[in-house]
Amino acid sequence: MTMGEKIVALRKRECWSQEDLADRLDVSRQSVSKWEGDLAAPTLDKLLELSRLFGVSTDYLIKDELESPEPETPDPPDLPSEPAPEPLRQVTLEEAKAFVELKEAAARPVALAVALCILSPVCLIVLGGLMTYYSSHIPLSEGAAGGLGLAVLFAFIVPAVAIFVRWGMKMDKYDYLEKEVFTAGPGVEELARSRMEALAPTRVKRLTTGVCLCVISAVPVILTSLRGNMHTLVFAVGGVGLLLVLVAAGVYLIMTVSTPWDAYQMLLQEGDYAPEKKRPLYRALPPVYWCAVTAGYLAWSFATRRWDFTWIVWPPAAVLFAGLMALLDVLIKRKKR
Repeated sequence: MTMGEKIVALRKRECWSQEDLADRLDVSRQSVSKWEGDLAAPTLDKLLELSRLFGVSTDYLIKDELESPEPETPDPPDLPSEPAPEPLRQVTLEEAKAFVELKEAAARPVALAVALCILSPVCLIVLGGLMTYYSSHIPLSEGAAGGLGLAVLFAFIVPAVAIFVRWGMKMDKYDYLEKEVFTAGPGVEELARSRMEALAPTRVKRLTTGVCLCVISAVPVILTSLRGNMHTLVFAVGGVGLLLVLVAAGVYLIMTVSTPWDAYQMLLQEGDYAPEKKRPLYRALPPVYWCAVTAGYLAWSFATRRWDFTWIVWPPAAVLFAGLMALLDVLIKRKKR
């Protein structure tokens, strides 16, 4: 192992980012990146600080032939020495390029698939509302209307699932980037950061537009719920349909930039893909939480038929989720100390 590879392995063992190590050594993150990429060597005083910080000898850091770290002060005879950190998988520049290109190509199809899933119940909801008060004016029986709504639902869901399966199979071999701690080979960080800088202006515009669409999507439901005549339910159902259309458009815009952005963060192991966030609890909590919220929302909505009101669960659910993740961050950082 080279000195850079050893620094990476020791840093990952402590679940530190490059910024964390740079702060402890009072150097820039770029300096740490150059050391880890073997593009530069730390000065003597920083080498001594690294040795003290990680509890290994300077010989271990300097000499490539030494594969096991040896503490500067020998352990007492009756205590076992600390095991050497397992070598981390290294991501080459070729692997990183292939992964980034795949994620960029998948951004629009996967975003479309998510939008189709959101839009799939619109026809069923709208037909249900129309049949409630206007069944005599619609040349369909209640069963036929329900069947048509389900047919449209599956017509949206089936291609969406096909897209998920197709792109999911292509990305299977890169699952370790999301789940495992690894070391980036020469040029990988530069690739990710250059792509980030190029995408940043477009990301800001699409995220802003997408979030605004999601926020204003509740307006039709609120306005229709204020009507006080016998057709309130019909207008409310129409408002729910428009809500889903606006949310689908907003989510589509957000995902077209979020998918490649996530790929860059995976390679840099930053944000949601930092080493400390690759623990099982971090990966399991979001899907379990949102599946539970969705199940509760649907159960409440179908039981009460108050689609004009039950949407209110989503804002507090989002706030609560952010709070849970922040609490998890605090608990893990406290445990590390």
